[in-house]
Amino acid sequence: MCPDCRQPWGEATDPTNEGAWTAHLVRCHACHTAARTVGQFESSGGDMRGLHVNLSKG
Repeated sequence: MCPDCRQPWGEATDPTNEGAWTAHLVRCHACHTAARTVGQFESSGGDMRGLHVNLSKG
């Protein structure tokens, strides 16, 4: 099994399957919000050491 995409290894590495896969991009809005908030914090000189993100909805 591929450790990244979790597809069966034999199928995912078979040369006859090259070009057979279609990728679909999706965005987790919770992760996006967390990453944006952390980026803004870091850009403004915030100390990243020990920083954790706690997400809540609403």
